[in-house]
Amino acid sequence: MSAVIFLLIAAFFWLLVSMGFALLGAGKIMIPSLLGSWGWLTFGRIELASFLVFSYGWGMNGGLAFSLYLVGSSGASPFREKGYFLSSAIFWNLSLFIGMMAVLTGDIPSLSWAGWPDFVLFLLLLNYLFMVYGLVREGLGLGLFLRKISGCYLLVALLWFPWAIGSLFAFFHWDVIRGVSFASMEWWFNEGFLHLWLAPVGLAMLYDYVERVRAEFRPSWLSWGGLVAFFFFSNFACASHLVGGPFPLWMVGLGIASRILALVGATAIAIDLRQQLKEALKVHSTPIVSRYYLIALYCFIIAVWGDGLLSFPLVSRFTHFSFVEIAFLVLFLYGFYSFTLLAMAHGLFTSFFQKPWISETLLKITFWANIYGMTFLFVFLCLGGLLQSFELQDVQLPIAQVIESVLPYLRGAGMSATLILFSQLTYCFLLLLMAVMPLEEGGQKGG
Repeated sequence: MSAVIFLLIAAFFWLLVSMGFALLGAGKIMIPSLLGSWGWLTFGRIELASFLVFSYGWGMNGGLAFSLYLVGSSGASPFREKGYFLSSAIFWNLSLFIGMMAVLTGDIPSLSWAGWPDFVLFLLLLNYLFMVYGLVREGLGLGLFLRKISGCYLLVALLWFPWAIGSLFAFFHWDVIRGVSFASMEWWFNEGFLHLWLAPVGLAMLYDYVERVRAEFRPSWLSWGGLVAFFFFSNFACASHLVGGPFPLWMVGLGIASRILALVGATAIAIDLRQQLKEALKVHSTPIVSRYYLIALYCFIIAVWGDGLLSFPLVSRFTHFSFVEIAFLVLFLYGFYSFTLLAMAHGLFTSFFQKPWISETLLKITFWANIYGMTFLFVFLCLGGLLQSFELQDVQLPIAQVIESVLPYLRGAGMSATLILFSQLTYCFLLLLMAVMPLEEGGQKGG
């Protein structure tokens, strides 16, 4: 359990760092001269640093913590390789810090989701393999990946990442893969990180919640069929983002068709989870956790369907490269995955410390601040993106005027991000108090 808590604490640390960078970036949008004399805090560097530490620090630390918890709690004896796992987790986070500093000093490749320097990518891959090897071996020995549907979803993510990052690292140093070929490879990795790592881990958390609450739960054909369809076709759906680029029509057409078929799988998963969560909520007594899980599922449905709608040529010709695409990406990351991870972490922290939370009222405030912040952030980005999309259709309209029209919506998005940051800071403060305060006699456990 100590390795799980370490990864979760590290995840919350990187979340705060990411939100701090994002808030600074929003400030630079409103005041371009803000910290303008500090070269390592230019907008391009802090934006990439924020994105990377959120994805690998918050997203992957949390996912690995859940993976260790699921494998460890499924066996009759403790996880045998927890020492190696904890050591690799420490070096994983040290690699993230080194990578973040390298990005801030300007060592940036022409990549987005894998925008680390070469040596950092290698360190991350090496530490990931050390952590995951023991997890997969232990899970296979326990029959976890066949016995539980949550284990099957988790296995997809655990096996995808080393294959994908290893392929990207190899192709990045192979002179044959350049230009258009490398652009398609990058989009394959970007899409895979979303739908073949973050999505299966988040869905595994949802199914694990159902399995823990409902002892009689049995996975339906929708959960199995959705798993195969969504994750198989998500491998090819990346090409739908290449519309309008110098790519063969068959590649873009394959991407659009795969996106539609992936939506069928996502819909099957959503229908099954919605029904299962309705039954689980009837017997679970922790409202904050159950609400987070339920809202996360709705965010998943909206984000996946919205992204699918944007892949249609009639729509993408207006919204491509606009803030509308970013809005659905933000809803997936901050809504679906983050809310699921918050709910999982809340339960594990309560179980580990065996203490009541200091204030249920402040917990509710953090919950609603998260919800409203996420909602306003999505709405502002959508509205600003739609305005941006239509104004860009007018070739006679100066680009400076388009930017000026969108700025109020970006300011609103920045204030919404501030509300989310306030929520995370408050939650971390409550967590710190719970960790350091002694347990009172007769105290009751809080939610």
